[in-house]
Amino acid sequence: MDPFSLGLFAVLGIAAGILAGLLGIGGGMLIVPGLFYLFDLIQLPQGSLMHMAAGSSMCIMICTAASSTWAHHRQNHIQWSIFRTIIVGIAVGVVSGNLLANRMPTQILELIFGIFLLAVSTKIFFEKKSEKEEQTSGTPGIVATSAVGMMIGFKSGVLGIGGGALSVPFLLYCGLPMKQASGTSASFTLPIAIVGTLSFILLSGHQTDIPWSTGYVYWPAVLLVAPFTMLGAPLGAKFAGIVAPEKLRTIFAGLLLVISVRMLSGTGLIAWDFPLV
Repeated sequence: MDPFSLGLFAVLGIAAGILAGLLGIGGGMLIVPGLFYLFDLIQLPQGSLMHMAAGSSMCIMICTAASSTWAHHRQNHIQWSIFRTIIVGIAVGVVSGNLLANRMPTQILELIFGIFLLAVSTKIFFEKKSEKEEQTSGTPGIVATSAVGMMIGFKSGVLGIGGGALSVPFLLYCGLPMKQASGTSASFTLPIAIVGTLSFILLSGHQTDIPWSTGYVYWPAVLLVAPFTMLGAPLGAKFAGIVAPEKLRTIFAGLLLVISVRMLSGTGLIAWDFPLV
């Protein structure tokens, strides 16, 4: 890769880290499409672009999830009893989702991811936060919790992202305060990232024959992006105290909307005449 491409990978890492710190989310929703376009820019094989982006994103998440989980643990924001109940379902879901993703053409994965981002951005735009957190009687039984875990893991295994979009609402439904819901959700991301990375490496279905890669993990991207996500997260946390949260959510939703439309245009579903990168 030339110096310009190297710089773009670093910028992606910083941007994903800052957004994670600002909004309290994982960076996968930005890292996966970012890697997709950067891999296209450095001319990796077209048929493997989304698979490589998802696999590399999973590997990057190991570093960020480990740091986030430890930070939440120190603040007693993680309900480990729920973690122990749901972890098996999450692992089964991740492997199942990965097996399905590995057998899909990259265009189908691009379509699924574009629709997912479109749904998330629309939800953020129109969602009205309740001033009171809804409390329930507690965590559902092990069967229901395992089923939810499988759904969380399956989505992550297919798309190469964390499970916060499903796990945080579930944990709030269980009656956890927002801080504990966010912390416990963050703890789910570490096993998702580890199992997902191993799946993208071991269950890739065929050798990609791309230099510096193992299965669907492209190591130069991992080594370039991961450190910068950890540098960007503290910056985002500082900015969070300056900018109004609702403005941040609107900006983030707008960014996801642009990325989703651009990705869907690549599938031929939507016409788009302006290049994103």
